[in-house]
Amino acid sequence: MTTHTVHTTYRNIGAQTMIKAGDHQFIADEPTMFRGTDAGPSPVQYLLGAVGACLGASAASLVNRPKSTIKIKKFEVTVTGETERQANGASRVTKINVKLTCETNLNQEENRQFIEEVIHLCTVHNTLEEAVEFTFDIN
Repeated sequence: MTTHTVHTTYRNIGAQTMIKAGDHQFIADEPTMFRGTDAGPSPVQYLLGAVGACLGASAASLVNRPKSTIKIKKFEVTVTGETERQANGASRVTKINVKLTCETNLNQEENRQFIEEVIHLCTVHNTLEEAVEFTFDIN
């Protein structure tokens, strides 16, 4: 088991929060239309970015295994999320679409299996998949 800790502080400027994760620090905000200052990605954008980043990290873990001969020529992920307002006024992400382009030195079938393994290993996808409808477009 691994434990991850992130500390977030509201900055009292629009909707800005300062997030500290280990030695890293970054801002989240909301667009001005939602009373933010647009100083950084929104929390939902970070969530969607986490999906893409985790898929990339999962691909890297497979490539970096001992005796792996996999070479990635191109690995690009575009993640789109849809939010809906709930009856109680809250909103939630209801759909996530992942467009994944992956070119490797593998043949077509092996490349398909590689992508399936990447998705299988993705911690963020595994965490969200029962709560949010996921679709994958693989190129």
